[in-house]
Amino acid sequence: MRFNDLMLTVLAADDPSGPNAVTLWRQCVDLLAQQDRADRAPMAAEEKSALLDRLSGLRPKLSEAQRIATVVELGRRLRSTALVSFFGSDRPSIAAAAMARAELPDDAWASLLPELTPTARGVLRGRRDMGPATRQGLEAFGPTDLVLTTARQDMVGDPALLLTGEMAAVEADGAPEMRSATVTPLRPPARGEDQIRNLVDRIAQFTSTRRPTPEPAPAPEETRPAARAFAFETDAAGVILWIDQGPRAALIGLSLGEAVMEGGSGPDGHVAGAFARRSAFRNGRFSIVGGAMDGEWRLSATPFFDPRSGRFQGYRGQARRPYLHEVATPPESPPITGLSADSLRQLVHELRTPLNAILGFAEIIEQELFGPAGDAYRDMAGKIAVDARHLLTAFDDLDLAARASRGDEPAAPCLIDSAHLVMQVAARFREQSGAALPAPLDIAIAPNLPPLLIDPVQGERMVQHLFRTLISVSPAGEAVTGACWMRPDGAQGRIVLAVDRPSSLVGLEERQLLDPGYGADGEWADGPLLGIGFSLRLIRSLASSCGGGLEIESGRLLLVLPAASAANDAADLG
Repeated sequence: MRFNDLMLTVLAADDPSGPNAVTLWRQCVDLLAQQDRADRAPMAAEEKSALLDRLSGLRPKLSEAQRIATVVELGRRLRSTALVSFFGSDRPSIAAAAMARAELPDDAWASLLPELTPTARGVLRGRRDMGPATRQGLEAFGPTDLVLTTARQDMVGDPALLLTGEMAAVEADGAPEMRSATVTPLRPPARGEDQIRNLVDRIAQFTSTRRPTPEPAPAPEETRPAARAFAFETDAAGVILWIDQGPRAALIGLSLGEAVMEGGSGPDGHVAGAFARRSAFRNGRFSIVGGAMDGEWRLSATPFFDPRSGRFQGYRGQARRPYLHEVATPPESPPITGLSADSLRQLVHELRTPLNAILGFAEIIEQELFGPAGDAYRDMAGKIAVDARHLLTAFDDLDLAARASRGDEPAAPCLIDSAHLVMQVAARFREQSGAALPAPLDIAIAPNLPPLLIDPVQGERMVQHLFRTLISVSPAGEAVTGACWMRPDGAQGRIVLAVDRPSSLVGLEERQLLDPGYGADGEWADGPLLGIGFSLRLIRSLASSCGGGLEIESGRLLLVLPAASAANDAADLG
């Protein structure tokens, strides 16, 4: 169902109450948030006015907490000028929440300022991302917003509330004895300079009678979190002598010169062998047992020598915690989908059955198998069929994720032409350039690549998911570029498919990209419905099941798959 159809349905709905009113309210807010934006085509004025009238009628039926929750859920998607103006005219708490989260162009903010309340403009003054036109407008409203408008005759109160002589006598006779208190007698109303003097005298009296506030006891010093990376330097014997951060007692004195035995602290054979050869090493394993730095580390260092004699002096390098894909045992975390594998597969099965029925009836109407149908019904049935197929694809992804998290063995691996696999999937996406593909795809492939040794179905799914995910979050017109080459790794080697990060993903850390709830904004209808975080975790699970992995670097994503050795190649072909 598209936006126009949904809008007609929302506007034609009866006047609801209770939970139905909340649902209709959210639908109207979502329609305005998606359609009425400066970076999209202008929304029809009559549709915008109808939605705002609908919201005005529903507002009394929702509590203040429900309306605030709607604003909080929108977050930075609140980019509709009409919606910001609507929330800005609501209660101060709702207006403040909307002003703190709304994202509008500078000129839109400037034109909206006269319609806002002083409370809403006060929230905007506290933001640091307002443009020059908005700040100039806020300064113009300063004389009216930043003024005390409460008019009072005096600082004491109404003269009718003062104690009379008779009331004072009764209070003196019947009042219990006060142990320690300061009584400030009420004075008649003061005017002009006497009122100012009266206020000064009261401040001086309060200051003189105030008890000194005891100084709070110093809070215990918080334990600083252990460092996740540090620089180090060793001597000629490989003993660490200096670190730039972290607890010195846990690191100083550890040696790189001898491979660690099981249960001890020290490097693996790769680091120890490089030390014996006086050569550089990268991402070598180093284990520390006990203390604040307990666990596995990855070391990269280069040797340094005396410039006069050329004698070996030691190593200088960096240490860091291993990335997620470098740890043999995955960390304890909830499954990729948040449900157990069996429960998820059962859920997918129960959802897929009615969805197949909906798809079947939509295709019957679209193809007029049971008789002629109007153009409007055929068009609507075609849209329903397209959306149903997208949902079925998402269900297939969920089912595949459930099997991967359960540890189901993939099909028997066989030899696949790696260059042909990448070119075939890339060509399939290029064919969609006429079907609103938001970004062109350009992958450079090295010549004479060895074949892959994986399940062909899983291999195609991994490459296809990687391309679809990055294309879906690429800005319109920005090319998705990458390369495919052979990485030597012992006798077997690896095939690396590296795709550069789109500009929308630059600067994001690995944990942000792998968050199942993360989803970057994208306009491509064929993009992954379950979000980029879910897709990347699914790719990593599939790659790990066949002996590969997904490496996330600062500027690109690398899908690493095992290449077939010459012996395996000959055996399969023979």
